[in-house]
Amino acid sequence: MQRRAEILKLIKENGFKRVSELKDIFQVSEVTIRSDLRMLQEEGKIERNYGGAMMKEELETPSFSETSMLLSEPKAAIAQAAVELIQPGDSLFLDGSSTTLLLAKLARNIENITIISNSIPIFEQLKEITTATLIGIPGSLNPRTQTFVGPYAEKMINDLRATKTFISPKGVLLEGLRDITMVEADIRKRMMDSGNEVIVLADHSKFNNNRTLIPIDSFDAVHTIITDQRPDEAFMSIFAEKNIRVIVADTHDD
Repeated sequence: MQRRAEILKLIKENGFKRVSELKDIFQVSEVTIRSDLRMLQEEGKIERNYGGAMMKEELETPSFSETSMLLSEPKAAIAQAAVELIQPGDSLFLDGSSTTLLLAKLARNIENITIISNSIPIFEQLKEITTATLIGIPGSLNPRTQTFVGPYAEKMINDLRATKTFISPKGVLLEGLRDITMVEADIRKRMMDSGNEVIVLADHSKFNNNRTLIPIDSFDAVHTIITDQRPDEAFMSIFAEKNIRVIVADTHDD
Protein backbone atom coordinates (compact mmCIF):
# COMPACT_ATOMS: atom_id res chain seq x y z
CA MET A 1 0.00 0.00 0.00
CA GLN A 2 1.34 3.42 -1.02
CA ARG A 3 0.46 5.15 2.25
CA ARG A 4 2.37 2.58 4.31
CA ALA A 5 5.41 3.00 2.06
CA GLU A 6 5.25 6.76 2.60
CA ILE A 7 4.85 6.31 6.37
CA LEU A 8 7.89 4.03 6.43
CA LYS A 9 9.89 6.59 4.46
CA LEU A 10 8.97 9.37 6.91
CA ILE A 11 9.91 7.26 9.93
CA LYS A 12 13.23 6.34 8.33
CA GLU A 13 14.01 9.99 7.53
CA ASN A 14 13.00 11.34 10.94
CA GLY A 15 13.85 8.45 13.24
CA PHE A 16 10.51 8.74 15.06
CA LYS A 17 7.03 9.92 14.04
CA ARG A 18 3.97 10.34 16.22
CA VAL A 19 0.54 9.00 15.30
CA SER A 20 -0.89 12.53 15.58
CA GLU A 21 1.68 13.84 13.07
CA LEU A 22 1.03 11.05 10.59
CA LYS A 23 -2.73 11.55 10.89
CA ASP A 24 -2.38 15.21 9.90
CA ILE A 25 0.05 14.48 7.09
CA PHE A 26 -2.15 11.85 5.41
CA GLN A 27 -5.49 13.32 6.44
CA VAL A 28 -6.84 10.05 7.81
CA SER A 29 -8.00 8.91 11.25
CA GLU A 30 -5.71 7.79 14.06
CA VAL A 31 -7.33 4.37 13.83
CA THR A 32 -6.15 4.10 10.22
CA ILE A 33 -2.62 5.21 11.08
CA ARG A 34 -2.44 2.77 13.98
CA SER A 35 -3.56 -0.01 11.65
CA ASP A 36 -0.82 0.92 9.17
CA LEU A 37 1.79 0.96 11.94
CA ARG A 38 0.60 -2.40 13.23
CA MET A 39 1.05 -3.89 9.75
CA LEU A 40 4.54 -2.38 9.41
CA GLN A 41 5.48 -3.75 12.83
CA GLU A 42 4.21 -7.21 11.91
CA GLU A 43 6.45 -7.04 8.83
CA GLY A 44 9.39 -6.38 11.15
CA LYS A 45 10.15 -2.92 9.76
CA ILE A 46 9.29 -0.67 12.72
CA GLU A 47 8.62 -0.71 16.44
CA ARG A 48 5.58 1.09 17.86
CA ASN A 49 6.38 3.02 21.01
CA TYR A 50 4.92 5.89 23.06
CA GLY A 51 2.25 7.14 20.65
CA GLY A 52 4.31 6.67 17.52
CA ALA A 53 6.86 4.48 15.80
CA MET A 54 10.56 4.29 14.97
CA MET A 55 12.75 2.15 12.78
CA LYS A 56 13.41 -1.26 14.29
CA GLU A 57 17.18 -1.05 13.94
CA GLU A 58 17.29 2.11 16.04
CA LEU A 59 15.92 0.13 18.97
CA GLU A 60 18.55 -2.58 18.83
CA THR A 61 20.23 -1.80 22.13
CA PRO A 62 23.56 -3.59 22.68
CA SER A 63 23.34 -6.17 25.42
CA PHE A 64 24.99 -5.42 28.76
CA SER A 65 27.66 -8.04 28.12
CA GLU A 66 28.43 -6.46 24.72
CA THR A 67 28.82 -2.93 26.09
CA SER A 68 30.90 -4.18 29.00
CA MET A 69 33.57 -5.39 26.59
CA LEU A 70 33.83 -2.11 24.67
CA LEU A 71 36.44 0.53 25.55
CA SER A 72 37.20 -1.17 28.86
CA GLU A 73 40.36 0.86 29.59
CA PRO A 74 38.73 4.30 29.13
CA LYS A 75 35.70 3.21 31.15
CA ALA A 76 37.91 1.97 33.98
CA ALA A 77 39.78 5.28 34.02
CA ILE A 78 36.51 7.22 34.07
CA ALA A 79 35.20 5.09 36.94
CA GLN A 80 38.44 5.69 38.88
CA ALA A 81 38.08 9.45 38.44
CA ALA A 82 34.41 9.25 39.44
CA VAL A 83 34.97 7.33 42.68
CA GLU A 84 37.22 10.12 43.90
CA LEU A 85 34.15 12.40 43.97
CA ILE A 86 32.29 10.12 46.41
CA GLN A 87 32.49 10.87 50.13
CA PRO A 88 31.50 8.71 53.12
CA GLY A 89 27.82 9.28 53.83
CA ASP A 90 26.90 10.05 50.21
CA SER A 91 23.76 8.63 48.62
CA LEU A 92 24.15 7.71 44.96
CA PHE A 93 21.91 7.05 41.98
CA LEU A 94 23.72 4.69 39.59
CA ASP A 95 22.19 3.93 36.21
CA GLY A 96 22.45 0.58 34.49
CA SER A 97 25.64 1.03 32.49
CA SER A 98 28.94 -0.80 32.31
CA THR A 99 30.79 2.31 33.52
CA THR A 100 28.65 2.66 36.65
CA LEU A 101 29.18 -1.06 37.31
CA LEU A 102 32.91 -0.38 37.40
CA LEU A 103 32.22 2.59 39.67
CA ALA A 104 30.15 0.43 42.02
CA LYS A 105 33.04 -2.02 42.35
CA LEU A 106 35.38 0.81 43.34
CA ALA A 107 32.87 2.43 45.70
CA ARG A 108 32.23 -0.71 47.73
CA ASN A 109 34.98 0.22 50.22
CA ILE A 110 33.63 3.69 50.98
CA GLU A 111 31.90 3.68 54.35
CA ASN A 112 28.29 4.54 55.03
CA ILE A 113 27.15 5.18 51.47
CA THR A 114 23.73 4.44 50.00
CA ILE A 115 23.52 3.07 46.47
CA ILE A 116 20.24 3.34 44.58
CA SER A 117 20.08 1.55 41.23
CA ASN A 118 17.86 -0.30 38.76
CA SER A 119 20.78 -2.47 37.60
CA ILE A 120 20.90 -6.21 38.30
CA PRO A 121 24.68 -6.45 37.61
CA ILE A 122 25.38 -3.71 40.15
CA PHE A 123 23.46 -5.55 42.86
CA GLU A 124 25.10 -8.84 41.91
CA GLN A 125 28.40 -7.09 42.50
CA LEU A 126 27.37 -5.56 45.82
CA LYS A 127 24.91 -8.09 47.26
CA GLU A 128 27.20 -9.22 50.07
CA ILE A 129 28.45 -5.77 51.06
CA THR A 130 27.82 -4.80 54.69
CA THR A 131 29.22 -1.27 54.79
CA ALA A 132 26.62 0.29 52.45
CA THR A 133 22.86 0.55 52.16
CA LEU A 134 21.49 -0.82 48.89
CA ILE A 135 18.13 0.29 47.47
CA GLY A 136 16.81 -1.54 44.44
CA ILE A 137 14.50 0.19 41.97
CA PRO A 138 11.69 -2.17 40.86
CA GLY A 139 9.95 -2.27 37.51
CA SER A 140 9.74 -4.17 34.24
CA LEU A 141 12.93 -6.01 33.30
CA ASN A 142 14.80 -4.93 30.17
CA PRO A 143 16.64 -8.20 29.48
CA ARG A 144 19.27 -6.69 27.16
CA THR A 145 20.42 -4.02 29.60
CA GLN A 146 19.59 -6.08 32.73
CA THR A 147 17.80 -3.08 34.22
CA PHE A 148 14.34 -2.42 35.63
CA VAL A 149 12.43 0.28 33.77
CA GLY A 150 8.91 1.61 33.32
CA PRO A 151 6.36 3.56 35.39
CA TYR A 152 6.99 1.79 38.71
CA ALA A 153 10.72 2.42 38.46
CA GLU A 154 10.19 6.06 37.49
CA LYS A 155 7.77 6.66 40.37
CA MET A 156 10.18 5.26 42.94
CA ILE A 157 13.03 7.43 41.64
CA ASN A 158 10.75 10.48 41.82
CA ASP A 159 10.08 9.72 45.48
CA LEU A 160 13.76 9.44 46.43
CA ARG A 161 16.62 11.92 46.71
CA ALA A 162 20.38 11.38 46.49
CA THR A 163 23.41 13.59 47.00
CA LYS A 164 24.94 12.48 43.67
CA THR A 165 23.66 10.98 40.42
CA PHE A 166 26.04 9.12 38.11
CA ILE A 167 24.70 8.37 34.65
CA SER A 168 26.34 7.15 31.46
CA PRO A 169 24.14 8.12 28.51
CA LYS A 170 24.53 6.52 25.11
CA GLY A 171 25.19 9.87 23.43
CA VAL A 172 26.42 13.38 24.19
CA LEU A 173 25.38 15.82 21.49
CA LEU A 174 25.71 19.60 21.38
CA GLU A 175 22.06 19.93 22.35
CA GLY A 176 22.29 17.60 25.33
CA LEU A 177 22.31 14.00 26.53
CA ARG A 178 20.77 11.25 24.40
CA ASP A 179 19.79 7.59 24.62
CA ILE A 180 18.67 4.76 22.34
CA THR A 181 15.34 3.86 23.94
CA MET A 182 12.71 5.96 25.66
CA VAL A 183 12.44 3.74 28.73
CA GLU A 184 16.16 4.04 29.51
CA ALA A 185 16.12 7.77 28.74
CA ASP A 186 13.22 8.27 31.15
CA ILE A 187 15.06 6.46 33.97
CA ARG A 188 18.17 8.57 33.50
CA LYS A 189 16.12 11.78 33.35
CA ARG A 190 14.38 10.89 36.64
CA MET A 191 17.73 10.15 38.28
CA MET A 192 19.03 13.54 37.16
CA ASP A 193 15.96 15.29 38.57
CA SER A 194 16.27 13.49 41.93
CA GLY A 195 20.00 14.00 42.47
CA ASN A 196 21.54 17.09 44.04
CA GLU A 197 24.65 16.79 41.88
CA VAL A 198 24.64 15.22 38.40
CA ILE A 199 27.84 13.62 37.13
CA VAL A 200 27.92 12.32 33.54
CA LEU A 201 30.33 9.51 32.68
CA ALA A 202 30.99 9.50 28.93
CA ASP A 203 33.95 8.06 27.04
CA HIS A 204 34.96 9.71 23.77
CA SER A 205 32.78 7.40 21.64
CA LYS A 206 29.64 8.92 23.19
CA PHE A 207 30.30 12.41 21.84
CA ASN A 208 28.47 13.20 18.58
CA ASN A 209 26.90 9.73 18.56
CA ASN A 210 24.08 10.57 16.16
CA ARG A 211 22.41 7.18 16.43
CA THR A 212 21.07 8.19 19.84
CA LEU A 213 17.69 9.66 18.91
CA ILE A 214 15.95 9.93 22.26
CA PRO A 215 16.57 13.03 24.39
CA ILE A 216 17.35 12.60 28.08
CA ASP A 217 17.90 16.23 29.08
CA SER A 218 19.86 19.35 28.22
CA PHE A 219 23.13 20.19 29.98
CA ASP A 220 21.38 22.60 32.35
CA ALA A 221 21.21 20.10 35.23
CA VAL A 222 24.72 18.70 34.72
CA HIS A 223 27.47 19.66 37.18
CA THR A 224 30.40 17.48 36.05
CA ILE A 225 31.36 15.47 32.96
CA ILE A 226 34.07 12.82 33.23
CA THR A 227 35.53 11.56 29.97
CA ASP A 228 38.75 10.01 28.66
CA GLN A 229 39.58 12.58 25.95
CA ARG A 230 39.17 16.33 25.94
CA PRO A 231 35.96 17.19 24.03
CA ASP A 232 36.26 19.46 21.02
CA GLU A 233 35.92 23.23 21.35
CA ALA A 234 32.22 23.30 20.45
CA PHE A 235 31.46 21.17 23.50
CA MET A 236 33.97 22.95 25.73
CA SER A 237 32.40 26.29 24.91
CA ILE A 238 28.97 25.03 25.97
CA PHE A 239 30.36 23.48 29.15
CA ALA A 240 32.17 26.71 30.06
CA GLU A 241 29.02 28.75 29.45
CA LYS A 242 27.01 26.45 31.73
CA ASN A 243 29.77 26.23 34.34
CA ILE A 244 30.13 22.45 33.92
CA ARG A 245 33.34 20.97 35.26
CA VAL A 246 35.12 18.67 32.79
CA ILE A 247 37.42 15.98 34.16
CA VAL A 248 39.62 14.11 31.66
CA ALA A 249 40.52 10.77 33.22
CA ASP A 250 44.06 9.48 32.96
CA THR A 251 44.02 6.34 30.83
CA HIS A 252 47.76 5.68 31.05
CA ASP A 253 49.60 3.84 33.79
CA ASP A 254 52.49 5.68 35.44
